[in-house]
Amino acid sequence: MHLQIRSVPALSPPNLADFLKVLAEAKINIEGASGSNIGSGGEFALAVRDGEERAAIDVLERAGYKPRLVAPKQCQLKDEPGALLACITDAMAENEGTDREIKDILVGANRENGLVVVQVYSSVPGEDPGDVR
Repeated sequence: MHLQIRSVPALSPPNLADFLKVLAEAKINIEGASGSNIGSGGEFALAVRDGEERAAIDVLERAGYKPRLVAPKQCQLKDEPGALLACITDAMAENEGTDREIKDILVGANRENGLVVVQVYSSVPGEDPGDVR
C-alpha cells in the first residue's frame, strides 16, 4: 500500500455508495480510506494492495469516474502514543520550503506485524497536483 487513488465519487450527484459498489463488484479490497466533503464534490482517497492500483483505476474509469494515482508520504507506525505526531512532524519538515501543505491523511488497517500504515498527502493549495501515472 504505497500509492493512493483519489477521485471525486460523483457521476452526478455525488454518491459514495455507488462508487464503492463498483470496487466491490470488481473484488477490489480497500486497505485504507479517507475523505471529506464527499457529498459536496470532495475527494475520496483509497489505498489497495500494492500492485492492484491499475485494476482499481481501470474499473473506476470504465464506470465513468476520473481517478488519479498519487504517491503520498507513507509511515508505518507502532500503536503507541506520539507515533502519528512523529509522522506528521516529518511530513511537515519535508514540505518546508515548498508550497506544499498537508491536505489529509489516510489511515490503513492494523497489520499482522502490529504496525498501522498512515499516508500523508500534501499538495499546493488551489492547484491540482501532478499525477503519478
